[in-house]
Amino acid sequence: MMMLKYWGAASNLRDLEEFGCTIIHEVNAHSMNKHPLLNRKLFDRIVYNFPHTALKRSEGNIRQIKSHRRLVKGFFESAFDMLEENGEVHVTHKTTDPYSKWGIEKLAEGAGLFLVDKVRFRKSDYPGYENKRGAGSRADENFPAGNSCTFKFGKSTSP
Repeated sequence: MMMLKYWGAASNLRDLEEFGCTIIHEVNAHSMNKHPLLNRKLFDRIVYNFPHTALKRSEGNIRQIKSHRRLVKGFFESAFDMLEENGEVHVTHKTTDPYSKWGIEKLAEGAGLFLVDKVRFRKSDYPGYENKRGAGSRADENFPAGNSCTFKFGKSTSP
């Protein structure tokens, strides 16, 4: 499926394997802490760039915003269990309306994470990075990152 959706997927996967990366497909952001290949591993960094549910409504629609919030909340809760003591969860996200209504910082706090840093996202800091829409007939197209930040969260002592 990925090879059909993204024209560069095969070469990207080969490159990652050459760098010694472990590649796991079809990992659910809500239950990644229970995945058989991940459930006993701890990480110093867990990164989720531009989380997004499949768009069913306009970005400003309250139901769509709630859907996005559920996705991110579940990700934070699962990531909490997978972090080393001094590890961090990084989420890159648009910061303008309606994306600001997701409440990224509050969702992280609810999962027992605290804000360590918030930095402006610059694609140029990530050579070779290409953001993709991810769903629909335009899945392989880039989208404008606009005003975005990378939120860096640490693990609180109690969730």
